[in-house]
Amino acid sequence: MTLKQQAVSGVKWNGVSMGAVTTLQFVTLAVLAHLLSPSDFGLMGMIMVVMGFARLFADMGISNAIIYRQDTTKEALSSLYWLNILAGIVVFLIVCGACPLITAFYHEPRLSNLLYLSSLIFLITPFGQQFQILLQKELIFDQLAKIEIMSSFANSACAITLAILGMGVFSLIWGQLTGASVRVLLLFRWGWVNWRPHLHFASQDLKGYISFGLFQMGEKTVNYFNSNLDYLLIGSLLGVKALGYYTLAYNLVLRPSQSINPVITRVAFPVFSKVQNDIKGLKRGYLKVLQLLSTINFPLMVGLAVVAPFAVLVIFGEQWLPSIILIQILTIVGLLRSTGNPVGALLLAKGRADLGFKWNLALMIVQVPGLYLGAKLGGTIGVAIAFAILMCIFSVFNYLILIRKMLGPCRHEYIVSMWPALWMSGAMAVAVLLSGVFLQNMADLFVLITQILCGVAVYLGLMMYSQKMFVIEIKNMVLNREV
Repeated sequence: MTLKQQAVSGVKWNGVSMGAVTTLQFVTLAVLAHLLSPSDFGLMGMIMVVMGFARLFADMGISNAIIYRQDTTKEALSSLYWLNILAGIVVFLIVCGACPLITAFYHEPRLSNLLYLSSLIFLITPFGQQFQILLQKELIFDQLAKIEIMSSFANSACAITLAILGMGVFSLIWGQLTGASVRVLLLFRWGWVNWRPHLHFASQDLKGYISFGLFQMGEKTVNYFNSNLDYLLIGSLLGVKALGYYTLAYNLVLRPSQSINPVITRVAFPVFSKVQNDIKGLKRGYLKVLQLLSTINFPLMVGLAVVAPFAVLVIFGEQWLPSIILIQILTIVGLLRSTGNPVGALLLAKGRADLGFKWNLALMIVQVPGLYLGAKLGGTIGVAIAFAILMCIFSVFNYLILIRKMLGPCRHEYIVSMWPALWMSGAMAVAVLLSGVFLQNMADLFVLITQILCGVAVYLGLMMYSQKMFVIEIKNMVLNREV
């Protein structure tokens, strides 16, 4: 297969994985919202911030270094494999040792035992981490998609079963551990057949990987802190119940884009890396990625903002009504973040992990006081509003500082790649709002279904009318025709 055919195949398999995993996550969230309390979700939100932050150090930024480097030897891979396992053990011990401090920060004594249990994941995931990266580097996304679907199903099945049995927040933790275990077992099975690490470790093998990894780890650390600062502030200042409402809104708005974007960006990074010295090719590929992501994400975010009042009531129940306004505000964040994500693949493909680190560090310096002020003045709603305002500002500088530096001046092409999705989403929103007005005396479930169908019909109709060539291009990609 040519590189282009491999990229198309990777996007397709990532799409299959994304569709299945996102559906499973949504169904699981809807079911658990009826079985668990907002406080349970709040506790899990606190735990996931800590676990996600610690996971960055367990990886040490080396995974992306393996993809970026085109000259990796078997000896280097063996050394890096054992380094990952050692890092996982160290992170496990650090999290366990930090439990009292974390519990004190959140003023929540129930966190202690939950954190000890959750930290077991760092003893599990390193055994399959490198195999996952090798699958991604070689663009073997069909195998990776199957593994992700099966592990996600195991996570959902375990969490729902234990929640029904009355395990509360422990059901969420055991779901995570079960999903991680299934994922590692499947990755390990593939890796042991196709490439198995030797009992070899040499410090000279790490040369070049550690320096790249440190910048990458620094960038991911700061970026993760930026992305979860709202969770930290709400959990510490406003408590678990407020965080529970925010967690539901955040999951409903930002999880879809976090599942959709990697469908493209996980393929884009290794592909960009292979053509890292071709600026014209990089620009063409980046703008195409941006066009595709905006075509998918913009209508989802705009549509969710419009249908949120009926969707929350029908799907999650009355106890989650305070999440509605949070969902509507956070859709602005979701829309803008979806356009900013692809630049990460571009920076890594050019070997500029250092620039990504400096960018995210600057964002953190601005974001900390901004979100803190929002929390103090307006609680969870204040945090959401501050987040949305900051994302508008960051999006402008994202182009001026990062994209223009990597690709050269391309403001017109940059805007044009996203504009059709934006105006079509706006037109769709008007149609959905009008359908809700006309059906306001009908049952909530009927109104919600009608609004969703109306939105889909209007957006697809506009796509067929105004973006016919792009639709044909996507169709050819899906059907494996020449693109």
